[in-house]
Amino acid sequence: MVEFSGNLNEILLSFSLLLDVAENKPFQHTKKVAYIAMEIVKKMDKPQLLEHAFQGAILHDIGVTHSLLLQGKNAFITAETTNRHHHVSTGWEVAKELPLDEEIPEIIKYHHERWDGSGIFGLVGNETPFLSQVIHLADQLELRFDGTKDGSNHRNEIRQWLESEKGKTFNDEIVDVTLSLLEKDKMWIDLGNYDIQSSLIDRMPNRRIEVNISQMEKIARAFSIIIDKKSAFTHKHSQGVSERAYLTGKALGYDEDKCVKLRIAGYLHDLGKLVVPNEILDKPDKLQSEEILVIKKHSYYTKFILKQIFSFKEIAEWAGNHHENLLGTGYPEGLKGVDLTEESQIIALSDIYQALTEDRIYRKGLGVEEALKMLGKLVNEGYYSKELFKTFCSITS
Repeated sequence: MVEFSGNLNEILLSFSLLLDVAENKPFQHTKKVAYIAMEIVKKMDKPQLLEHAFQGAILHDIGVTHSLLLQGKNAFITAETTNRHHHVSTGWEVAKELPLDEEIPEIIKYHHERWDGSGIFGLVGNETPFLSQVIHLADQLELRFDGTKDGSNHRNEIRQWLESEKGKTFNDEIVDVTLSLLEKDKMWIDLGNYDIQSSLIDRMPNRRIEVNISQMEKIARAFSIIIDKKSAFTHKHSQGVSERAYLTGKALGYDEDKCVKLRIAGYLHDLGKLVVPNEILDKPDKLQSEEILVIKKHSYYTKFILKQIFSFKEIAEWAGNHHENLLGTGYPEGLKGVDLTEESQIIALSDIYQALTEDRIYRKGLGVEEALKMLGKLVNEGYYSKELFKTFCSITS
């Protein structure tokens, strides 16, 4: 087993921003839902549930993200209208692929049930898992709270709404506990804070849940599927980059540890594309200068998010530098020469090759020989290492 570990809660927290962006939810929505849910659990004196409350809340809408990107917006809306349990069932399926306790997928599946039984699956009262009930209320509360309107009138409207939903949407006891929390100014101010993360971290359990390299690959692959569904033309792009990077590392004689890290970097190199609108990603015409600036942000966000995971420092560099080159004309940092590592170049070459061989809205994918020829031209012009390219060709041809 490769000697590598990461903290599961740290990883989920880092990826939460991407889930919000993909769903077009308010900034930090999932973190704020987790904060509210954990406050409720603490107030109800159930500290043993804090960890599951955090994980369930952070991932509560992962099914929306996956379904929305898988089907496209119009098809997603149609599916949700005609089949309301679609996104929670999808969330349950995605969560089962992650290294989580078996309760978490169930919490996610039932987080839209209503106390009176009029929810998606018709569960009545406490037939719905307790944490599903908590997360449902936390989710709806966060969506109604508007920090720009925070004042007596807005706060009273939310209190009145909660009272009106007793015994219908929510459990009376959970509503009463939430109302008691909202008697304090601190909770309102925390929810309106531009950065809820410090408040959330203070409430997280101290126990570290370590995931090994195999589990981390599983997480990375699950998120790569979500990333690749962002565009109709990147169905298995990250998986292709991942495998090619791994094979190149093996051919260069890297140890298994480094090769697996390259594979994870390949899976996650386009994380930041979730912040790029589809009308730009899939535009058939030439991009305008402003649109190019938006596209260029994606590799920045990839590195920014991955660097929040302590054990991902190298992976963040390799993944985030996939649009840099040795001449210094890449983005977003304009790295050049010795500042661009061989590992970063491996991800860059794998990304370019994979993109060239895939169909795009404006062209058909190239064959192996033609793609390598185009890559070779870039190498001869000094963009990437010639020796590295020879190895890359050996695992491609």
